Amino acid sequence: MIHRDASRWLACIALFVPLVCAAQEPRGITLGQAIERTLSGSPELAERAAEVSVAQARAERDALSPPFTVGAELENFAGSGSLRGVDGAEATLRLGRLIELGGKRNARRALGDAEISRQRNLGDIAKVEAASRTRLRFVAVLANQRRLTVAREHVEMARRARAEVVRAVESARNPETDLHAADIALADAELELEHADHELAAARVSLASSWGGRTADFGEALGSLDDLPTADSLETLTAHLDSSPWARDAQLHSEVLAAKRRVAETSGVPDLSATLGVRRVEGLGEQAVVMSVSLPLGSRSRAALDLRENESLREARHHRRASTQADDYRRLFEKYQELQHARSEFEALRERMLPAAQKSLVLAQRGFDAGRFAYQALAVSQERWIELQRRRIDAAARYHTLLAEIDLLGAASPGESP
Repeated sequence: MIHRDASRWLACIALFVPLVCAAQEPRGITLGQAIERTLSGSPELAERAAEVSVAQARAERDALSPPFTVGAELENFAGSGSLRGVDGAEATLRLGRLIELGGKRNARRALGDAEISRQRNLGDIAKVEAASRTRLRFVAVLANQRRLTVAREHVEMARRARAEVVRAVESARNPETDLHAADIALADAELELEHADHELAAARVSLASSWGGRTADFGEALGSLDDLPTADSLETLTAHLDSSPWARDAQLHSEVLAAKRRVAETSGVPDLSATLGVRRVEGLGEQAVVMSVSLPLGSRSRAALDLRENESLREARHHRRASTQADDYRRLFEKYQELQHARSEFEALRERMLPAAQKSLVLAQRGFDAGRFAYQALAVSQERWIELQRRRIDAAARYHTLLAEIDLLGAASPGESP
């Protein structure tokens, strides 16, 4: 009875353990999920959001009217003779304020609004850049997963070939030098496998850092490198450059400079400082109202210097924008040409070179098994097959990488491929 109950418990545990292991195993991650985690957890994006709040607080502060001032004065006390003590003192209580003229407050308010708009756009740019970087890192993980698979295939292929060479050498069908060559090929394949494993681990941590993580808390990256989305034409991508968040940032920067110019213009109008108070003369026991007004001199000359500085900044910004536009088109053109070449290389590998290499490998294997081919012919065919698989992975990864880099130029919106 006890034995039967124990058997039932063991059977239940045997069924439960795989479920627990499956629940603990990290789930795979798609590109969309990786981008979502980045947009919600990136410290850089949180910093950008805080900078928008800083700009809003600064704008609200600068839009306030000058504060009232309260002051008090005590004259003609603690002197000598009849002014000894406080019998002849004069106490004055003043209330004053700076009266701004020329629309200074409205100019500051407009400057604050312009700076807030630019900070928000910079936040949008940061989101696009973060999503594109995540896309680049996701592609790197996909590519390294494929490279690791190919490296494992290479090791298995080298082990099988070595075992066949051992049998051929023992039967005196092949020279012993073939065995040494097979040992070298196996060791080289194992080193490549170790390297591929390290590269994948580094790529996974790099992807996790996109949302502030230090460890890769996800399973396999889910996606297909071989699915190459069709890119827009160069003309369409070029047109997008002028409507990208980066182009909007240039426009918003110009608006900020224009708002600063308006602030400089209003600073040329002097402000009026006025105070109103009550004075009490202790010796007479009387009170009187006092008022003062002051106006600073030299405001226009100072404002002229601010305007000259602003004009120089606007001119420099104009030339910088023209240079940036030319450089953006140059980089777009170069990356677009590389993109087309990556697709051509990928299609040639997939449709022509890899099928031919596979046929060559099959024939070499058959010839070696039949004793008609030397081991060197088999080794060359195996190396060619593995190398072409690596090139296919590299071409696909390069295509997706270039698409993401074109997105970073602002020529397109970040896609959901692979």
